[in-house]
Amino acid sequence: MAQWVGQFTGLSHTSKVADAEETLRTAVAAFRAAVPAETAAKAEAVRRLAARVLDLRVKLLKARRNAYGPVDRASATAEQLREPERAALVAGVAGILAEFAAADAQAPEAESRSG
Repeated sequence: MAQWVGQFTGLSHTSKVADAEETLRTAVAAFRAAVPAETAAKAEAVRRLAARVLDLRVKLLKARRNAYGPVDRASATAEQLREPERAALVAGVAGILAEFAAADAQAPEAESRSG
């Protein structure tokens, strides 16, 4: 039987999301404490980490959906399983930034497109 290399190490989709969220919290704190000359670089790091959190959350939701087992694609259960994933993708990086109270770290060009 094939073994997963990371088996029993504690690494899972859930732990990866938790670690990335903690890293993002730290980056947001650094962004808040940054002097104006460093703000742009810190904001870029926050946006990059927010994108990673989003990616990991989507992977977690996909893994949970796949663990549920075979489901008829047209069923209500299938839609319920896909909805959190869609919601995360619709909110995107901006949603993650807002959740972590770092909406002001949004890229200036993204603000001009949304406004």
